[in-house]
Amino acid sequence: MNWRNKSESFLENMGKFITNNPFKVIIIMLLLNISMISNLPKITIDTSTEGFLHKQDPALIRYEKFKEQFGQDEKIMVVIHTKDVFDLVFLQKLQKLHNELKNNVPHLEDINSLLNARNTRGDDDSLIVEDLFENFPKSQEDIQKIKAIAQNSHMYMNLLFNKDFTYTTIILEPSAYENADNEDELDGFGEEETAQEDLVFLLDTSKTQMVRVTNDILQKYKAENFDVFVAGSLAVNDYNKRSIQTDMQKFVKLVLLMMMLFLFVIFKRISAVILPIFIVGISLLTTIGFMALVGTPITIPTQILPSFLLAVGIGAVVHLLSMFFNNLNKNNNKKEAIVYSLGHSGLPIIMTSLTTAAGLLSFATAEISPIADLGIFAAIGVLIALVNTLLLLPSLLSLIPIKQAKQKHQETALKMDALLVSLALFSFTHAKKIVLFSCMVVALFVYFALSVEFKHDTLSWQPDDSPIKIATQRVDKELKGSVTMEVIIDTQKENGLYDSELLQKIDNIRRRAEAIESDKYFVGKGWSVADVLKEIHRALHNNEEKYYAITNKSALIPQEFLLFENSGSDDLEDLVDSSFSKARITFKLPWMEAGEYTNLSNELTTLMREELGDDVKIIITGMVPLFQRTLSAAMTSMATSYSVAFILIAIMMVLLLGSVKIGLISMIPNVIPVIITLGFMSLVHMPLDMFTMLVGAIVIGLSVDDTVHYFHNFSKYHQQGYSTQDAVKETMLGTGRALVATTVVLALGFYVYMFASLSNLINFGILAGGAISIALISNIILGPALLTLITTQKKDK
Repeated sequence: MNWRNKSESFLENMGKFITNNPFKVIIIMLLLNISMISNLPKITIDTSTEGFLHKQDPALIRYEKFKEQFGQDEKIMVVIHTKDVFDLVFLQKLQKLHNELKNNVPHLEDINSLLNARNTRGDDDSLIVEDLFENFPKSQEDIQKIKAIAQNSHMYMNLLFNKDFTYTTIILEPSAYENADNEDELDGFGEEETAQEDLVFLLDTSKTQMVRVTNDILQKYKAENFDVFVAGSLAVNDYNKRSIQTDMQKFVKLVLLMMMLFLFVIFKRISAVILPIFIVGISLLTTIGFMALVGTPITIPTQILPSFLLAVGIGAVVHLLSMFFNNLNKNNNKKEAIVYSLGHSGLPIIMTSLTTAAGLLSFATAEISPIADLGIFAAIGVLIALVNTLLLLPSLLSLIPIKQAKQKHQETALKMDALLVSLALFSFTHAKKIVLFSCMVVALFVYFALSVEFKHDTLSWQPDDSPIKIATQRVDKELKGSVTMEVIIDTQKENGLYDSELLQKIDNIRRRAEAIESDKYFVGKGWSVADVLKEIHRALHNNEEKYYAITNKSALIPQEFLLFENSGSDDLEDLVDSSFSKARITFKLPWMEAGEYTNLSNELTTLMREELGDDVKIIITGMVPLFQRTLSAAMTSMATSYSVAFILIAIMMVLLLGSVKIGLISMIPNVIPVIITLGFMSLVHMPLDMFTMLVGAIVIGLSVDDTVHYFHNFSKYHQQGYSTQDAVKETMLGTGRALVATTVVLALGFYVYMFASLSNLINFGILAGGAISIALISNIILGPALLTLITTQKKDK
């Protein structure tokens, strides 16, 4: 007796135990599930850009060091469109909005608009740094004087207003830390070290709260000649989060409705609808509860988890119920039917769950954190569903009164069997032609698959009429950029910035960068400490414009910095570190697909090296590098996950089928859907992103389920002495209907994503549903053909 026979015998004995002790099994299983489900209220949602990367990722570490020094670079950009920004009535309303935002938006570190924009000027021998609207104008004549000052400032254009003075902004800067208030309370009490240890970067939930409070306030101000909206990465993340919250509920409802209808059509029994829904539902809740217990949030990728687990979990239930009802209809003995179904399908169900889990676990090493979470918890969810299917479902079946199916329902099933058997015999008769045709199809799609493109753009997921997408496009056009790239110039020595030549080079970098423009990208604006020094220098020379420059005398620089600090302004904190060894340069860029930033980033890096040489250290960070890192991580993760999934599942197939040759050949029908999917994506110009890249490993893990059932049962019949033709026929009669049923459920489970709000989920649904459908065709037509060609023929039994 080999290990497979021993396993089947064990499962039959387990079935006997369950049918003799159903109440004990039910109580134990429910207690285990409920212990996890009780954690559900703790679950959170995270759509932050930095949330895509692991904590130990070098790009994220650089970014967090930047935030420790200079605070948040992600801002909430409130944009107001009007006829004329410098209009008294408009400015009065702007002032009210500015103050209400300042007083009511939580976690706010700073707020900047035209009203409190920095105005550096000289008065006799004094340096004065004040708000542009230090004294609010009383007439249009007063406003014209302020407008003249604003027009003369490099800092305001394309940041606080556009060239036509029809757009202006209020920029909200979040606190760097979640418990920033606590830090302030401890200042001066010798608790700095303790406070630093307790600091936590501002959470995504707090950023979301800021955006939503801001939006609520803006709704009160929307009016003719005061068109107000939000833009920036925080607003984009919030819109994606809203879509997740809406879509998750929609997906779960649609999947449940689809499964209920399909189960009733297949089994024509209420019990066959209620029991599977209960099993997959409790398995899903247990999985999400476990995520909450360990502190793993729902993210954009993991939002597919609920509907995915519902669709995948139902597959094992359908296989077990199919065997159960088939035996019950023949023998009318419920206990015997439970024991038979566990003995006949238990091992294949275990192996299919393990292969599915293996395919999902291939994401566990992904460099994108949410993808790794998806792989881990989806695999855990599949195993939880497996345990509930093998233990809880038979226990419930043994207690619920169930009768044989009506005669007409059995006749319908026989018609389905006849169709499937005819397909199997077709594959047996035309095996060589089918394999040859499959090779031609694969070769064609491999050619197209080689040119598929990688992309990462969270804004592109929104529909074209999405308010945030329209707002971002308007900001990019009118205000020359909605995201920033941050650069740290590290002199690596104290007071290294007290160098006139270095600061002039930094200013040259800003000037040259603003001249960069191509048909794909541009630098809308740049600013640094050099701009502050030029303002100071001009103010100290009677506000004459010709002195708007960096002083040639390095010895004057620390004095100018000191005068600026003594004026009461704290703006230097945002631009240099306390030891004046590091300077920050900020570049304002348009929102683009992550890969498109590469050329711009390379051009800026080359420019900076030309100006600065190798004497200083250049560190590039901020949102744009995080976008780029996410894209490269996705590419690496895809290659790794596909390889790991194939190797793990191939090894398991070899072990299950007891043959290296048959095990490896069994992988062919499962690789073909992936190749066709990648080729199709290239044909229709659908990009590979962090969602569509999931399709390959998921499909390999799921489609191999059909292969396990088919090849396992074929091997069993063939070993019993059946000829190849009869083995193929009996295999189709035993598992064919279950294969079709589970595939339809899975495909429909993925197709529900076509009703999503975000295009990345729509694409994922189309591809995954299509690939699963192709996998079924591949398994029931190509699979038997391959078995026919590689199996030693035997005489009919």
